[in-house]
Amino acid sequence: MKTAAEMLRKGGTLVKEACSKCRGVQVKYSGRLICINCGNETVLEEAKTGSLQDLKSVIIAKVNSIARMLEQESDIAKQMDIARLLLYYLEILKVSEERDKEEGKEEGKRGERKKGDDER
Repeated sequence: MKTAAEMLRKGGTLVKEACSKCRGVQVKYSGRLICINCGNETVLEEAKTGSLQDLKSVIIAKVNSIARMLEQESDIAKQMDIARLLLYYLEILKVSEERDKEEGKEEGKRGERKKGDDER
């Protein structure tokens, strides 16, 4: 109960949906649903998607900002440092794009299975 009260004080909200395991009261906090009674936690899908999109936006903004810095820098050593940082950011974007493609394929497969089930 103390933990639930603390989550509410920090901005959590009570939700009307009962816990799927024990039918207890749940609190929505930091992208999760947490049951006050049994402690069951569910990560909300919107939190997963939102945080990944937020990360992409931040990295794209950083890439643009750093590219401008690189353009203006004349010191070769500093250019190397900036270029390395750009490579790290671009690698993160590449990995997140690959993950998005994989998730899209999985959703497509689920849709195909569901469509096949509906046709039966």
